Amino acid sequence: MMVNRWLLIISLIGIVFTAACNNQSILDKHDNIQVPLQEKQEIVVWHTYSEEETRIFENEIIPLFEKEYPMIDVKPVRQSYTKQLKSALVARASAKEPPDVVRMDIVWLPYFNKLGLLYPISDFSDFDQIKSALLNGPLQSNYFNGKYYGLPLDTNTKIAIYNKELLQRAGYTKPPDTIGEVLDIVVNHNAAISMAGLNAWESLPYFYAFGGKLLDRTYTKATGYLNSQESIHAVENLLKLYKNATSTKGRLTINTDRWNGIINGDSFMIDEGPWFYSIQSPEKVKKIVNTTVSAPFPVTNGQGSVLGGENLVIMKGSQHPSAAWQFVKWMVSKEPQELMLKSGLIPINKEIDFKKFIRDYPYYQAYIDGINNAFLRPPVAKWDEIEQVYTNYFRLMFSGHIGVAEGLTAAAKEIDQLLAEDEGR
Repeated sequence: MMVNRWLLIISLIGIVFTAACNNQSILDKHDNIQVPLQEKQEIVVWHTYSEEETRIFENEIIPLFEKEYPMIDVKPVRQSYTKQLKSALVARASAKEPPDVVRMDIVWLPYFNKLGLLYPISDFSDFDQIKSALLNGPLQSNYFNGKYYGLPLDTNTKIAIYNKELLQRAGYTKPPDTIGEVLDIVVNHNAAISMAGLNAWESLPYFYAFGGKLLDRTYTKATGYLNSQESIHAVENLLKLYKNATSTKGRLTINTDRWNGIINGDSFMIDEGPWFYSIQSPEKVKKIVNTTVSAPFPVTNGQGSVLGGENLVIMKGSQHPSAAWQFVKWMVSKEPQELMLKSGLIPINKEIDFKKFIRDYPYYQAYIDGINNAFLRPPVAKWDEIEQVYTNYFRLMFSGHIGVAEGLTAAAKEIDQLLAEDEGR
């Protein structure tokens, strides 16, 4: 589930990128895959960038790449992020038709890898030097069975946004560090949490914060985890807040108009990604900054909020894998990453100086800090179907059509079947 993305980054591990021309290396001291000078090659790149992101990508970044690598033409194709896109990619890759490169949501990679449709980019001789420049969490979303099948291009997470006046009224001089402190304010000071919805992207941070579990560590079993006592207790606590939505003892609401609630003081806490700020007018951002304070999502058992983002992959049927690799690794170098930062996307190159950016936009510091504890959704091929099961049963439990223990046990059983199919069992 992803929307137009934004900006920030945390401490990155190192390597220095330098610009290059023609068939020189784009990184210091690595062996570059060469493109024959006597034969011009075209690579087709499918992406789901927003309008402003597309403008920068197609009008600034691609011309810059083609100037440095004149023997490679890049043909960008903007797509909508839909199930139809997923199906189209499967069909075209199976037929060995373009695109060569795809900007792909991190949760899609397990599915395409399972079908054998992604090129193992860790087979390129300079891959190890490239990966040392990248943030490890997003990088791991490309790792399957000992190989890497893409590079992280941008990353994001969600943070907690608090109403400043309600926070001070509750006697807090800084945002809560734990979900327990959040509950203290919500329950004892007639405050509210406003959650966007019940799918995994929207509710997993809260489910985990209250001690819930989804799968085992190997992502092969839900029974005993999703329906564990910890998970049952987590959902019951959420439901207590939700059922008290109209009481004077605190509440949990589910709606899409959360920002007006947090600005007006109807809500104490919401969670949101960085993209929201990037699409607002300066006047709206100023109002938000004056009335709210942001912080990393409260951490429970080492987990904060969901890790999102996109990766660049090379489709297995590409007729120009070397040219495609040249483009993919160039996209994570300093200059294109700096250009995309203008649109609010999170770069992953340590050479970029974020100090000035944070000085100008200090509310983004919480996103930088929050990525430290952001968690990956289960990297399994059937994640879309698993999330649908999860969402359906959460809706049934929150609507009162099924009990918590019964709902979580039924959901775990269905998810186990999907996991078994995923593993070919």
